[in-house]
Amino acid sequence: MYIKMEATKNGMYLAHVIGTGYSGYVDKTHFIKPVVKYTWMPSKLYTSATGNSYKKTIKDGQKVSVFNGSHGRYQVKAGSSSGYIYANNLTGTLAKKTVYVSSKLYTTSSHTKYTDVIRPNKQVYVKESTQNMSHVCVVGTAQSGWIYTSHFTKPAPAAGGTTSTPKATAGTSQTGSSTAGGTTAGTATGSTSGSASGITGSAAATSGTTATTTTGNTGSGSASATTATGNTGSGSASATTATGKTGSSSASGTTATSNTGSGSASGTTATSNTGSGSASATTATGNTGSGSASGTAVTGSTGAAAASATTAKGLDVSHYQTLTQSSFNLMKRQGYSFVILKATEGTGYTDSKFYTYYKYARNAGLSVHAYHMIGNSTTDPAQHIAEAKHFYQVLAQTKASTGYAFTGYAFEDIEPTGTNSITTTWWANAAPACAGYFLNEMQALGQAKVGIYAGYFNWNSYLEGHTDTWPGNTKIWLARYNTTLGTNADVWQYTETGTIDGITGHFDLDISYDPDF
Repeated sequence: MYIKMEATKNGMYLAHVIGTGYSGYVDKTHFIKPVVKYTWMPSKLYTSATGNSYKKTIKDGQKVSVFNGSHGRYQVKAGSSSGYIYANNLTGTLAKKTVYVSSKLYTTSSHTKYTDVIRPNKQVYVKESTQNMSHVCVVGTAQSGWIYTSHFTKPAPAAGGTTSTPKATAGTSQTGSSTAGGTTAGTATGSTSGSASGITGSAAATSGTTATTTTGNTGSGSASATTATGNTGSGSASATTATGKTGSSSASGTTATSNTGSGSASGTTATSNTGSGSASATTATGNTGSGSASGTAVTGSTGAAAASATTAKGLDVSHYQTLTQSSFNLMKRQGYSFVILKATEGTGYTDSKFYTYYKYARNAGLSVHAYHMIGNSTTDPAQHIAEAKHFYQVLAQTKASTGYAFTGYAFEDIEPTGTNSITTTWWANAAPACAGYFLNEMQALGQAKVGIYAGYFNWNSYLEGHTDTWPGNTKIWLARYNTTLGTNADVWQYTETGTIDGITGHFDLDISYDPDF
């Protein structure tokens, strides 16, 4: 075409088609070569760059030809339809990914507020990523926002039929422990377990006594013709003979006297169980790795989470949840026994609801603990020591602010946020040492009860086995939104989308395997 430039009018060129007798006005944008983009979320196709009228909604994941833009909208052609789409609804490259864990959908990359929760195994279109967060839209919906980029990493599979057990420390008394992977985790109070050659799932442990070596028994809590008297946490009962039993913690009709955390109790029948820990008056049939509670019948369970009589229900909250005294009273009535509150972050931030919620929780009779969100991923010890001092000072003011002294565990929450710049390199090279600076400073200041919170993947990949600089009594609190935790921990955060009857909103729910909770 020949264009008469001086005849431009209302965004149109006066043009003549070369070699023909045709002339007229053509939209000047039609001389611009279009750029291919994609809709990463459902997008209205407006009739103009400024008006509110629209022709249709273009689905997410659609390819469009983009010409020019004004007033925040691009002129596009989608199939046979033309119109205007908001520039923010378009992306140059379309990436579809799977979200493998339940993910809060935050309004911004600073993850201060969230509007919805994406369930596991949902697919999303990713527009952009920054600071460990990704801007996404759930495929086929209008749900959009920011989630943690790490949630696109598929968690390592848990061992089949495995439930988590309390963290076992040499010389530490564990009472009423749960079972893992079809193995009865026996309890030992101040004792050293005797050798049990050829035994699978043995729960035998004695108090100040060497257990008799038994041969040829599978999963037996006691040995044939063996007398074990006055044991605490022993799998066998006083003056008990268990002969030819397979998978049974003790023989039917056994009297268990003065035993604490025993694998079996008086009058218990254990049928066809592998590594099952049953309780008083309980019938446990066909269970693998399951620990049933007193008076409860558990049938056909594999790796049940509520495994031990010492298992406790809890949750963790912060100012993101709007709660009242009645909310905490409801938690208590519905069987929750502990709560972990956000207290601080970095070197200067204090959660606005910490003292209020602490008082409410203590009034309700809950066991209350606190956590600090790591604020900086520097390797400088001074930064982590300064964060510990801030956390400690806030906890030290609890009595003055609430009337209750802080008596719980103080956890450092190590996870990437929009501001702390945690990277894979930091995890691999610095995380264990930095956690040690923080935890040891807390104890030096006078906070004896300390712990670490981390995601299962980061614990398994970077922290576990590298805790030699940490205090020996450090509690481990892990997050894994799965049917099983798949490793040892003291507290398991198993969902971030839990609900509590009578209270609005979603909650992070936890299970504790430690009697201190």
